[in-house]
Amino acid sequence: MKTKQIKNFKMNDITYKKRRQVIDLIYEAKKEIKDLPRIEVRIGEARNHNVLGVAKLSKNQIWITDRVLNMSEDALRNVVFHEIVHAVTGFGHDEKCPLMKSTMDGYLLNKNECMMYLKAYIKYGVTKCAMAS
Repeated sequence: MKTKQIKNFKMNDITYKKRRQVIDLIYEAKKEIKDLPRIEVRIGEARNHNVLGVAKLSKNQIWITDRVLNMSEDALRNVVFHEIVHAVTGFGHDEKCPLMKSTMDGYLLNKNECMMYLKAYIKYGVTKCAMAS
C-alpha cells in the first residue's frame, strides 16, 4: 500500500504504536457506525509538509503522517475521521463542512462533533452534511 504524498515508515515497535492510535480511532467510529468497513492504515512522513493525511477514494485505505500524530488527540481525530470519509464514501473536500474542509485552519471539532459529521457523511452522503450542524 503506497501513495506518492506520504513515504511509509517501516513497521517496528514505534510505528506499530502510532498505527495503533489511528486504529483505536477507527474502532471508536465503528462503535457508532456498525457497518463501517475495515480500513487499512499506514503511517509515514509527508513528502509535502502541509499534508497530514491521505486516503484512496472509496478504497478503504488511509495514510496518516507522523506530524499529526504529534498533535492533540482532537487534531488526530479530525484528520482520521476526515480521511475515513474519503476512503469509505469517495467524497472529496467540502469547504462548507468543518470535517471535510481541505485544510485544518484553527477550530478543531471535538469528539462528539467529529462523530456527528462522520455519521452524516456515512449515512446521508455529502449533500446532507449540513443536517449534522
